[in-house]
This record gives sequence, C-alpha cells and structure tokens, in this order.
Amino acid sequence: MIGKHLGSMLAMALLVLPVAATGQVRGGPPMGLPGGGFPGGGIGGPFGGGPPGGLPGHLPDLPVHGRPAWAGVEAVTGGLERAEQAVSIKLSKLQKDRAAGLAQQSPALYELDRNGALAIRGEVMATGLGTAALARVQQKGFAVLRRDTVPGADLDLVVVTRSGMDNDHAMKLLRKIAPEGTYAPNHVLFESGMPARADSAERSGPAEPAGGEGPVAVGLIDTGVAPVIDADPRVHVVRRTFAQGASKPGAHGTAVAALLAREKGHLSLYAADIFGSDPRGGTSELLVRALGWMSASHVPVVNVSMVGPANPIVGVVVARLIVSGLTIVAPVGNDGAAARPLYPASYPGVVAVSAAGANGRLLPEASRVRRVDFVAPGIAMVPDPGGRLTEVRGTSFAAPIVSRLIADRVRSPNTLAAQKAIRALASAAQHPKDTGAYGHGLIGF
Repeated sequence: MIGKHLGSMLAMALLVLPVAATGQVRGGPPMGLPGGGFPGGGIGGPFGGGPPGGLPGHLPDLPVHGRPAWAGVEAVTGGLERAEQAVSIKLSKLQKDRAAGLAQQSPALYELDRNGALAIRGEVMATGLGTAALARVQQKGFAVLRRDTVPGADLDLVVVTRSGMDNDHAMKLLRKIAPEGTYAPNHVLFESGMPARADSAERSGPAEPAGGEGPVAVGLIDTGVAPVIDADPRVHVVRRTFAQGASKPGAHGTAVAALLAREKGHLSLYAADIFGSDPRGGTSELLVRALGWMSASHVPVVNVSMVGPANPIVGVVVARLIVSGLTIVAPVGNDGAAARPLYPASYPGVVAVSAAGANGRLLPEASRVRRVDFVAPGIAMVPDPGGRLTEVRGTSFAAPIVSRLIADRVRSPNTLAAQKAIRALASAAQHPKDTGAYGHGLIGF
C-alpha cells in the first residue's frame, strides 16, 4: 500500500537485481494479449540460433567502435528516400508470428502488411500531399480520417482510408493517383519488456545523479503513467493522451517512468500516452504526433521503449527531429539470437540500447543485432500502477537508464550538447571483451 512516504519507497525500489537464470519473463501477459503486453508483445520467446540481424548495405550501420555518431546531422541525412529504403528490412519469425496471432484474433481491427507486420486495418498514413493531390485522392474514393501537422518536422500528416480495400492495395492506388506523396501503413508498436514478478521487499537507494545544472526534462512515449509516480515530490509529470478515450495508466509506462525518476534531483517528465483506453492505440501515427509534441515542448531527450517495423513516415520524422536537436533513445528489442533490426532503435541517429544483468552479461532475450550504442541494466524493481513493487526485465527498462544519463547532461534540445554528452558516456563506459555486442560499452551500473 502506498503511504505518505511514497517518495522514499520509490527511491528504494529502483535497485537493479541479479539476472535470472532464464530469458523468459515470469508472470502472465497483461491485457489478455497473446505473448504478453500491449499489441504485439515483444517479450522473451525462444532463443534460437542463426546469425544476428544487421542493416542491409544501402542503409549503412552506425559504427560500433570509434567516434560516436549519434545525434548528429551526418547520421540522419537522406530524408524520405532513406526512410523508404528501410521498409525492405524483414521481421524475425518471432515478430511475424506475434503479429499474425493478433491479426487473427482481431481481424476487424488489424491486418498484416506485405512484410507480415501488424497494422490498423484500412488506414494509410500519407505525407507530401498538397491541396490538389489530396483533392485527387478524395475524388478517387478515399476518405480523410485525420490530418495534422507535426511540430518541428515540417511535415503534414494525413491518414486516409478507402472502404473495402486493404493497406497494400490502397497504397498502390495512392501512388498512381498522387506519386508525389509518401505512404505507409499505420503500424502497431510493441513493448520491449514487461513485469516479471511482484516483491514487497525494500531495496537500497538510487544511483547518484550524473551531474549538470538546472531542471532535468525527459520525454516518455509509452502507456499512461500511474499517479504513483507523482507522489515523489522530486518529479513533476506533464501528461498528454494521444489515443482516443481516457488515458489508462499502464504497468509498462509506469515502470519506465519510475526508472527515469530514479536519480536524485528534480525531474520534469513529459509523458505521452499513445495507448489510452483505445484498442486502436500504440500506432505509428500516434508515435509521430507524440514526437511532435515533445519537439514543441522543447524536451531535449525522449525515451521510446517500444519496437516495431520500419515505417518511412516515422523514419523521416525521427530524422528531422534529431537534426533539430532532439535526442531519441530506444531499445533494440527482446528477440534474442534470431533478432532482426527493430525500430525506432535502428533508425540512424537514434541511441540504441540493449540490456544486461548485474553481472554485465547480456540478457538472453536481448536482441543480438549489429546496431547497439550502449548496454544498460535491464532488470529492476519498480512500482506497478497500484504501487506494489514488481520486478521487470527487458531492453525496455535499460533504455530509460541511458535516457536519464543523457538528460542529466543536456538540458535543452541541442545537437552539439547531445553529441558531447554521449561521447562522455562512451568514454566512461565499461568495455567487455565482446565489444561488437555491447556497442560503446556498459553504462549505468
């Protein structure tokens, strides 16, 4: 039960625990979805053989050694053309099977794109359509569902549909009607780690702050954040819901928020709920709109502890916002040895994070992909939405450790400051022998 000393209890809750013997997550899946978590899962699964995933030649990987290139203009040039190329990257069998299960379970809500990724049925995201092009699209039977401008990205986002037509056929027709536009399915994103088990024991205090002066601000795009986080007087939460319906506090978003708040010092947490109580939540469209809000709010660092397929419109928004000074941190996923690149972590310029236990060894479920920038602790004790301490594990919970370490050094959106902060973290990182799997090393231990 949460009492008046909640702030102290939250601080004590956030000790990273020893790694468990198995890569599987303990406990049943929330929300009744197969595989666990909100749409798509992303937890555990069989850890089969096969080579680690990698980016194809036309999408060059960022270096795993040498001078860090994150948060720099050189890492995100190429715009829409480069973002569209990423769509050719295939999903792992685990991701495909999870998406197929959800599409089969809710065929009126979901469909699969040509790569087997989960998307909202009948909804196509579009950008680059002027007034005349949009009029042609409407004349051919497409209805405009929503239209918005993404702040900071100079991008007009339109979501259209045509009755009785799936996404692939709709996009083919749209390209004929208005070839100047860029089109993408409204993909559904997955969490990248979930609660493991409950525990009522008290833990030791949080780590010392990393330094810096002035208020710390971090953005969080996830499920809703429970009021348990607000009980800590050091934390000020600014909430906004992007999904339809009321915001719904979730275990995942609450856990990530608690990890962002574990350091000493005051934190302004900008929490974007892209799931809410809407079964159509957690989409690429809502991710883009939430990123635009972060840019408009001048948040320097944004944590996105979710994974999904490559989406050309999300890719170009991410690129433009990184150039504008935003730092985006995301987990590589939990597909183990059979993993393929997942997004947004694999977009150029995003800080990609994998997870390890207290012994510094990678979690068995952590995706073995080429693109890793840092490895951080991936097992912790955090409060659930009701305030009960819960053990969580996965790359979702390593990403906020890195986000907070960067935010402690970067107090406003600034590309050069972000580069300097990330290079400092890389210089201070621990370097295991298997450097290719650890990027620039272990941090946050």
